[in-house]
Amino acid sequence: MMLAPGAGARVPTKIKACQTIDRPGSYELANNLSAATGDCLVITADFVTIDLAGFSISSRALFNGTAILATSSQGIAVRNGSISGFEVGVDLRTAAGSIVEGLRVSCCGPDFNGIGIFAHGVVTGNTVSSGFGGIAATGTVTGNYATGRKVGISVGKGSTVIGNTVTDSIRFGLMVECPSDVINNRSTGNAFNLLLNGKGCNNTNNVAP
Repeated sequence: MMLAPGAGARVPTKIKACQTIDRPGSYELANNLSAATGDCLVITADFVTIDLAGFSISSRALFNGTAILATSSQGIAVRNGSISGFEVGVDLRTAAGSIVEGLRVSCCGPDFNGIGIFAHGVVTGNTVSSGFGGIAATGTVTGNYATGRKVGISVGKGSTVIGNTVTDSIRFGLMVECPSDVINNRSTGNAFNLLLNGKGCNNTNNVAP
């Protein structure tokens, strides 16, 4: 028996409205999503991939709720689209080994809770502008552009932080807990461009005058 190319491939489940995702699998936006208030996509299952497919998720209630929120414990991936207007863009703090890539996040609340991306895993290739903090992550943080009014990028201990650009924060541009590898980043135009907390960071080829 001969199989046609692509036979047996699983087609992603289409998402057409804000909802709870309670089963593992691959999901893909079929259109732009808009939340009247509160959270939009709430992930309660492990091992979920959400591809925004170039679409956007926005909030009609300014600085309210989270666009994509995981209450699961592992294996969440979110990629390829835009988020705006929420208090928090993506919150995957509870899900270890997650991936956030290729997002354009413009939000978030002006107080401590207002963060563009929270994650524990890989955060790569995102552009984030936030009212308080741009990116708060532990793991591998690479190739992002971020600005947050108070903190651009904040990274936890034991992380790899490579090739990010951070600018226009009135407090800290790039803040990293040591030991971590901090290499080839550019942090300029912030009140404090680079802050390494603790000992043991590999601080190499960073532009942070």
